[in-house]
Amino acid sequence: MNTISKLWTKLKDKEYRQAFVWSQMTIGIPFQIRALLKSRDWTQEELAQEADMLQPRISALLRPGKTSPNIKTLCRLATAFDCGLIVRFVPFSELARWSETFNPESYSVPRFEQENAQVALASLRKPLANATQEATVAAIARASNDSIRVAPELTTAGEGFPNSLSGHSGSVISISSARTQEIAHA
Repeated sequence: MNTISKLWTKLKDKEYRQAFVWSQMTIGIPFQIRALLKSRDWTQEELAQEADMLQPRISALLRPGKTSPNIKTLCRLATAFDCGLIVRFVPFSELARWSETFNPESYSVPRFEQENAQVALASLRKPLANATQEATVAAIARASNDSIRVAPELTTAGEGFPNSLSGHSGSVISISSARTQEIAHA
């Protein structure tokens, strides 16, 4: 019997279901906050500053089973982490699946700027019919709101812009943000 099946058997008891939902708030959320702190390499003090909260409050929020944050506090944390927040009612099967598959070691939610760059890159992968090099680079810059650098192995005309992007399969373009990301696209 797998762990979800075992959990499902326990969930048949109404009091257990109530306790399970409560545990996801009081235990699951602190683990998510810890994972986001780790993925951003932040201290409690840095999160407190970003969330406009005191460090002892952050410390309390990180202790599983000790506090139950309200929605306003969760919104402040989402703002600090620059990510979305979903608070919704779900079937128990979805909650059980989330609980059993959540791994704080690999949990990470990108900041909006990182996600925006990913969205911009995904849109570039679509064929750009008759697009000029300048229009392509301008579209990237607008979509990512970051500076653009084209790899030096491409011939350039001016400040790091290639003479042409067409015909350069595997061209490398990087979008600078907090970390420069090298992006290869076909």
